[in-house]
Amino acid sequence: MTDAATGTGRQLISFFQEPPKRSSNSLGVELLPIEQANGFALPGPAVVGIVYVRHPIDHRELIPFADYDEKLAQDRYNEALRVFTQLGAARIVAASRRQTTKQVVGRLGIRRLGADVGVGKDATWSLTFDQEGDGGVPTDPRPLRFRDEPMLDAVCDGVLNLGVRKGRIQITRSSTLGVDGELGLRLKKAGFKLGVSGTKATVTEFVIEAAFTADAAKDLDAVVARTEPAPIPARRSLLRRNITRGD
Repeated sequence: MTDAATGTGRQLISFFQEPPKRSSNSLGVELLPIEQANGFALPGPAVVGIVYVRHPIDHRELIPFADYDEKLAQDRYNEALRVFTQLGAARIVAASRRQTTKQVVGRLGIRRLGADVGVGKDATWSLTFDQEGDGGVPTDPRPLRFRDEPMLDAVCDGVLNLGVRKGRIQITRSSTLGVDGELGLRLKKAGFKLGVSGTKATVTEFVIEAAFTADAAKDLDAVVARTEPAPIPARRSLLRRNITRGD
């Protein structure tokens, strides 16, 4: 992960109800009146005092500071699924590694997106996606949404030019903006909220594997066997339409 959302270049934003004494601060947080929140895309109602981070690709999208690293990992995961699908994969299997953490600093500012709140077994692998069908004619999915994922570009070249039969992408959740990191601690000391819940299960890693032939697709059964049932049923492929229609 190479995006530099570190508080410089107006990457951090917080909304206020009453005008602050100073419109800027040494932490680089841009302070805006709550009325301006309508000009941004947020995952829920804007909350006064929470620090939001601009998305590195869409600067109108704001992510609560505490959710930033996990949201970016989820976006990269979705991009990998898009790329493998457009490359004509016959089967895609994805697993996520979740770990329960207890966070007692701050409060839940907004509803989390896709988070599993509660206590569970630590470091468990769950099946999050299992897509299978006849596959299709590969098309080039580039330009890629995240250009700093070199393995995705390599898979594209391999499938389109070298006849690669399988591809694998591993996405690890960054800790660039951890709530207990240096910047997070400085923000809390300055009186900002980070949007933190109490106890939650966060995704720390994704592994996405794709097979581009029917024979190679069978090899992914072993990946499924190593995972636990997902809290939400794994999504099935729209590619099955080719089977049900008899195409």
